Amino acid sequence: MPLEQGGKRSECSKIWSDLTDRSTGWGNSDIFQSHRRIRLFTIGLLEGRMSLKVTLLGTGVGIPQPGRSQAAILVEAEQQLLLDCGAGTLLRLDQIGASIEAIDTVLLSHLHLDHVSDLLALANGRYLADMPGLEVFGPEGTEDYIRSARRLYPNLSEMDVAVQELHPMDSLSLKDFDLFAEEATHSLPSLAFRLEAEDLVVVYSGDTEPSPRVAALAKDADLLVHECSFPEPFDVTNHSTPKKLGSMIRDCGIKRVALTHLYPQAAGCEDQMAEQVIELSGVPTIVGWDMMTLSL
Repeated sequence: MPLEQGGKRSECSKIWSDLTDRSTGWGNSDIFQSHRRIRLFTIGLLEGRMSLKVTLLGTGVGIPQPGRSQAAILVEAEQQLLLDCGAGTLLRLDQIGASIEAIDTVLLSHLHLDHVSDLLALANGRYLADMPGLEVFGPEGTEDYIRSARRLYPNLSEMDVAVQELHPMDSLSLKDFDLFAEEATHSLPSLAFRLEAEDLVVVYSGDTEPSPRVAALAKDADLLVHECSFPEPFDVTNHSTPKKLGSMIRDCGIKRVALTHLYPQAAGCEDQMAEQVIELSGVPTIVGWDMMTLSL
């Protein structure tokens, strides 16, 4: 349940601002516990327990490969959030029986094509079907991206797309979730996201090298969906490999990890990659496939 607007939210925002330091990230181990106390102060004691469903719509990259379309994750509580929208997202949504009418909000981790290729198609599809506009939240450059697309495709000028750019350490209430953004380590401005819904926490890394800031964001998460682009012994920048990832998330209190964003070089190595993360982190880990659903 999102934080409400009004006096209580204003008072909570002051408390929250005292807890955060943009220079160090979400590394203060008490921050998220403090946020849960603030949430209870704001909305009162919660009855029952919300459930979350996380569907990995696309677990691949920009290179075509069987069984893996480009990056996209659907997170469902009472409402739905789409995280990234790479090529193949609309097809995967149709294959799982999800309607684009319910998907009016998209979070973009960054603006590489394999994370945004179907975004304009989604916005245009909603427009053609006379559905309300699309809200897009993304990193620095998202407004320019949408503006440039409108110039390239004049027929898109009528699309209703509202854009809000996010920055590391931003937080806001969105749909059923409280959202926290953090800097990811990639080749252009990139964000990782933490979604909290009542007592459940899902974290999505976007594209990143193993990062202490992302690890801190994932503290005590029920599910961490983290990119793991290449198997060992690849030595890469801007992306993650199993051993470095496993070492980074050790002692973070994470309950489950799902690996995504796999390059073709990972084919045949999936089980070994998961085992290497488990060995170094102690966290139950699986390799994701398109349309895999995880329930919390």
